[in-house]
Amino acid sequence: MSKIDYTWLATAPHKPDVYVTRINSSKIHSVRYWDGERWYDISLSGTTSRGSSTPFQWPKNARVKIGWRKQYPMSLRKITNQAAIQWGTPYRVYDEKEVLAYLVKVGRLPVNWRTTFQGEMRAALGDA
Repeated sequence: MSKIDYTWLATAPHKPDVYVTRINSSKIHSVRYWDGERWYDISLSGTTSRGSSTPFQWPKNARVKIGWRKQYPMSLRKITNQAAIQWGTPYRVYDEKEVLAYLVKVGRLPVNWRTTFQGEMRAALGDA
């Protein structure tokens, strides 16, 4: 089954929106909001124990779809180390089965590819 991977960018995004981000080269991904000037953490409460926050409404047609119900109050908290944030542009990575199915579909491999190359492989690998 295919998965989503990201190309990470340290430059500023083109427009205000919600993005998948990471801090430096971390493998941990978070959804954060870019307002055109700064990055913000998104939390599911009106206030946080780490300082003041601003109420937040998830943007319509956001780049990242909301993973929880919109009924919960959300808020934004400023991120101190703005330079450490990288945002990702997503792309799909297909597994071997999907690649083989695609190659058969477009005609690069014959439908009977499992048997077509058996003789050639036996000769090449010394099994003949």
